[in-house]
Amino acid sequence: MPVPVQFSRRTGLSLVALASLAACDVPTELPQYTTVWSVPAQTTSIAASSFLPTGVTAMLDNSAFVVSMSPSTSTITRQLGQDCPACVTSNGTTTAKPSFAGGGTSNLTFAANVASALLVRDTLTVTITNGFNFDPIRPSATARGSLVVTVKSGATTVGRDTIDGSTMSLPAGAKLVRKIPLSGTVTGANGLQIVTMLTSPAGDPIAIDMSQPLTVTGSSGPLFVANAQVNLVSQTVSAAPTELDLSGIDSTITKHADSGSLLLAVDNPFAATGTLTVSFIGGAFPITKSVALATGKSSPSINFSKSEINALFGHQLSVTLSGAVSGNGITVAPGQGVSVASHLLIGVNVGGSN
Repeated sequence: MPVPVQFSRRTGLSLVALASLAACDVPTELPQYTTVWSVPAQTTSIAASSFLPTGVTAMLDNSAFVVSMSPSTSTITRQLGQDCPACVTSNGTTTAKPSFAGGGTSNLTFAANVASALLVRDTLTVTITNGFNFDPIRPSATARGSLVVTVKSGATTVGRDTIDGSTMSLPAGAKLVRKIPLSGTVTGANGLQIVTMLTSPAGDPIAIDMSQPLTVTGSSGPLFVANAQVNLVSQTVSAAPTELDLSGIDSTITKHADSGSLLLAVDNPFAATGTLTVSFIGGAFPITKSVALATGKSSPSINFSKSEINALFGHQLSVTLSGAVSGNGITVAPGQGVSVASHLLIGVNVGGSN
């Protein structure tokens, strides 16, 4: 039920003025007033998920975002001849295994338009396949080497694992699976780099075959992030539809209403701006209005003409809110959203001869 909240206009003469006028000057109409009635509307919000680019989704419990990688699997293959120059000259012979060190790099690409993301509870699965005919980190009874796998994003190290020959072996033909915890901030432009460094000391005699490979495959699957910085260009956002029930408005109001305004209280935590379209569906005819979305708290309003406000009366309306927003370096965290509260003000003429 609408509630009168104030008098916005009064026309006609006061009682004091009437008493002092001659009879010929007494007005023939009663005073007119415009009373403003307030009708509360439902509060809605534009969820953080609306501000996420393709490849980034929110978990149902809002505990994290999920960021897809492309590709999600990357492989480093290093042949013996690439890292062991002495093996090239000894290829095809049986001789004491030379010492050597070397490695490679592969890349996992972040979803487009993600500037950066803070990783949480993430793991890189690394599969190491030894295609050599010897153990590179235990090439003799006493010699010990290592294989270090580092996960980086640009200059930032987000994960590291060492397979130490002092405690482990990597026999010829063996396959070893390792789980590397990841933490820290990934820069979207850099994505993830998997970097390997094999240090293999001199060892027992072997048949040198410089084409034999050591293969390291990294698989991330989707990454879970606590927040993300995204770049948006005309990203479409929307709120869940709400109801505005004007079906029970009294005829006294409907007959004399001559204006209306929907006052909005918007709280936008994101550094994204744009224009939102507000649609009122279910009345005598659909009504569409536009409002600007600003950063932070704002109080835009939507004004209705007399014909528009009367078209809304007597109906239970569905109100939708959507539009396109843009911005760079927008920090988005799970559970955030743009809050939109509103109430409808109706101007009603009372008194007079109407």
